[in-house]
Amino acid sequence: MPVVNAEDLEDAVLIVSEPGTPDKAWVSLDTGQVHIRSEMVDGELASLPDDIDTSERYISVPHMSELDLGLELVFDFADAAMADDADRVRQMFKRSDAYRHFSELVEERGLTERWHDFREAQTRAVLAGWCEENGLQLG
Repeated sequence: MPVVNAEDLEDAVLIVSEPGTPDKAWVSLDTGQVHIRSEMVDGELASLPDDIDTSERYISVPHMSELDLGLELVFDFADAAMADDADRVRQMFKRSDAYRHFSELVEERGLTERWHDFREAQTRAVLAGWCEENGLQLG
């Protein structure tokens, strides 16, 4: 089973999840290599296989929202670590600057490190599941 570099996949998910981006990313089902088409990537890393747009041997890297790594992740953390503030967190995300306000609340509660650890662990678990579904292994 091809192994996908976890950091490369995480970076690719972040790149394709930028609002309004035309950037795309794929994972080779044969090698596990992550390929990115983006102005943010240059040089040797920007070199793409000739058949990347036509071959079924490459799978598109999903957007964070497809992996439930957006609001669901925030709400899961609020439910688990900030039960008294969970409703407040949900209300924050009905207004603009929600992530900034959420980050401020997390910091205010002394939970910044716990939030980062939670987000990283959940992201790795979700990406490992996505890899497994596609015949890949997250490494």
